[in-house]
Amino acid sequence: MALSRINSLLIFCLNLLLLLHVKKSFCIGNDTECFSNPCPNNSTCDDAGKDSTCHCSGTTENVGEDCIKKLVSCSSKPCKRNGFCFDLDEEPGFLCRCPPGYGGKHCEITFTSCVSGFCRHGGICHEGTSGPFCDCPDGFIGKHCETDFNECASNPCRNGAVCQDGINGYSCFCVPGFQGRYCDREVDECVSNPCYNGAKCHNKVGSYICDCLPEYFGTNCEFEIDQCLSQPCLNGGTCQDSVGRYFCDCASGFRGEHCEINTNECLSQPCLNQGKCTDGYNSYSCNCDDTGFTGTHCEISLSVCSSKPCHNNGTCEEFDDTFICHCWPGFTGSQCEIDINECSSNPCLSTGECVERSWASHYGKIPELPSEFNYLQATGYVCHCQPGYTGSRCEDDIDECSSNPCRNGGMCENIPGNYTCHCPPKDYQGIVYGGVDCREIFLGCTQDKCQNNGICIPYVQNGQHEFSCLCPSGYSGSLCDIMTTLSFEGNSFLWITSTPGPIKDSLSNIALSFQTVQPSALLLLRGDKDTHVKLELWNGYVSLSIQANNQSKVLLHISHNVSDGEWHSVEVTLAEAVTLTLRDDSCVEKCVNKTPSPIERDQVMIAFQNTFLGGLPVGKTNDGATLLNIYNMHSAPSFVGCLQDIEIDLNLITSENISSGSSFNVKAGCDRKYWCENHPCQNRGRCVNLWLSYQCDCYRPYEGLNCLRGKLCRQTRLPMTVCGNERRNLTCYNHSNCTELQGDLKCVCRPGFTGEWCEKDINECDSDPCLNGGLCQNLLNTFQCNCDGNFAGERCELDLTDNLISDIFTAIGSITLAVLLILFLAVVASFIASNKRANQGTYSPSRQEKEGSRVEMWNMVQPPPMERLI
Repeated sequence: MALSRINSLLIFCLNLLLLLHVKKSFCIGNDTECFSNPCPNNSTCDDAGKDSTCHCSGTTENVGEDCIKKLVSCSSKPCKRNGFCFDLDEEPGFLCRCPPGYGGKHCEITFTSCVSGFCRHGGICHEGTSGPFCDCPDGFIGKHCETDFNECASNPCRNGAVCQDGINGYSCFCVPGFQGRYCDREVDECVSNPCYNGAKCHNKVGSYICDCLPEYFGTNCEFEIDQCLSQPCLNGGTCQDSVGRYFCDCASGFRGEHCEINTNECLSQPCLNQGKCTDGYNSYSCNCDDTGFTGTHCEISLSVCSSKPCHNNGTCEEFDDTFICHCWPGFTGSQCEIDINECSSNPCLSTGECVERSWASHYGKIPELPSEFNYLQATGYVCHCQPGYTGSRCEDDIDECSSNPCRNGGMCENIPGNYTCHCPPKDYQGIVYGGVDCREIFLGCTQDKCQNNGICIPYVQNGQHEFSCLCPSGYSGSLCDIMTTLSFEGNSFLWITSTPGPIKDSLSNIALSFQTVQPSALLLLRGDKDTHVKLELWNGYVSLSIQANNQSKVLLHISHNVSDGEWHSVEVTLAEAVTLTLRDDSCVEKCVNKTPSPIERDQVMIAFQNTFLGGLPVGKTNDGATLLNIYNMHSAPSFVGCLQDIEIDLNLITSENISSGSSFNVKAGCDRKYWCENHPCQNRGRCVNLWLSYQCDCYRPYEGLNCLRGKLCRQTRLPMTVCGNERRNLTCYNHSNCTELQGDLKCVCRPGFTGEWCEKDINECDSDPCLNGGLCQNLLNTFQCNCDGNFAGERCELDLTDNLISDIFTAIGSITLAVLLILFLAVVASFIASNKRANQGTYSPSRQEKEGSRVEMWNMVQPPPMERLI
């Protein structure tokens, strides 16, 4: 027991010693003063010694034991008197280098006595009454001898020399050709006699020139000229050079200084029997043709056929002193020299080329002829046909469509010498085929950009898919986005100014489309008061008049009604002839009129600078400016309607040409209202559209704007009453009474009349009292309704159709008898009436026939062919 207690005590002591040792090991590093971080301001604590030390950061301006004190830097400009400042990493933080005569930490001290460094560059300091001063050495100036004196300031160097300043002196660097201290002496380069061979030396500034004798060349005339270098000897002559000259040794047959003369070997007449001698180079030749001789000198006699007088391989046959030529077919003439022209009649059709079989140069080049020429086949001709034609005379057109070249549903059209594929439109998948054979897929219209119902046409150009827009009437531009339709609303005009230019061979070209119901209107006037072209409508026809030099020269028209409210196109061409053309699908008659032109080109260039559309400028423009008729001429009324696709000398007129100063009552687009669509005319009246309004052509007895007012003439007029006094006479109509009321005469009207004199009949039909289409008849102080057969009552308010069916069956027996009687009476009355018309009838025209044709808003209404016998 005691032993175990001793062991436990020993183990406890050992553990305590071990624990104390471990604690000392862990705490030994923290047993310093640096543990509490005593160093502020980014400084580092050092506890290597007994005591801790703070080391300030090199990047901070803090210094001192605790890095608290701030260093002063050059940024605060501590140096005075323009001293140079240098930053330091220790106190005071900067260093000033002061200029001469100043000192101190901040250069704030001015020296008042000769101290070391007061004078620069070896200057001697002297004490003066006002302070120290410096006696400067040569070449320096300034209070402290700090400035080097520039001796080059006076420009001592001459002739462009460069001056270099030194200490108490200068140096001149001369340009070539001059020398001396000041470069004022010119160098004579000819002193050394640089020129050779007697050449004369000319001195220049910095150089020399040698004037050589003719036989020498070079800078110093050191080279001799070789006169043979230019090869002066001609025709193979040899040149021999000498000093200042040369000699030519000529070849045989030539002579002269340069061997330029050819010796004429024909002077000796070497050719015999009238042979012609031709001189050559040191030779000659004899031409024995047509002499009957041959040989070098025409000394040998020939037979008649030996000279081969027959051409084109003709056969020669001799007869004593003459010969006969037998020609091949296709040739003729005494010597077979004439090639018979079998192509003179132009036998080949369809622009085929006629080739005679006698043309040897064409053999082997065209397939219609053999590869080689033979005189046995030299007669006649062959036809070389254009592509697409065949036959001996190219008379047959080859049907290129027989091979079905068009793909993807394209329709083939055979044309002379070729074919055309009409490709199908876009299919249900949106694919468009094109190209020569409709094989290519065109993608240009995948994104259809054509506006205003323009038709997109795709195509491929240079490998790129493109498109173009086919614009409808009234639109233009690459995307059909430019409107070419203009609306003229009465008293309108559009003034276009331009300088006319020739269009091919024409002096002027005008094209436009119009839509109107006016029978007479001014469409266009181009020119000035004396010389102009005027396009008008007269009585519904297009008319063209031309005036030259104030005299009317031309009047053309086309007898086709165009005042029907539909679109019509007209074109005027002024060249050697004046042409008026109406381009209208409904024009079945002659729609072109032509006559010689009376206007010369010079007149057009001067007069045709102004063009007026729709009228002449009378009144005010859109901006309120007042305009007069600048020509003061007679013309048709101003145009009311629409113009579109106007081209003047191929210049398209669009809405962009409308400006406030050159137009009046003109708008873009075609603003037309169809007034008759809602049938405004009542009582069977005929509606006539007048563009800006409408007109009702009424049947009697109706009248008024919409044929609503009935008019029945009374056969008698009620009597009138005349009364008066010394002051006034008064007549009261329609049986009214004349009464004096309060000293004045008044007419007291009977019922149904009104007005000061009771002259107005009150129209009881103004309130439209009759119902169901009944005709109202105005009576005295009342009205009467003439009802339709299906209605009755005072105001036609009763519908009789309800009892009609039941009455039919009860009355059918009596109606049958009445019909037979009426038929008999009708026959007798017809016979009597026909005799009466022939012998006793009188003609009474209707109201429309009396008034004749009415012209309202330029629309003519013709009277109906009616007549009445009373």
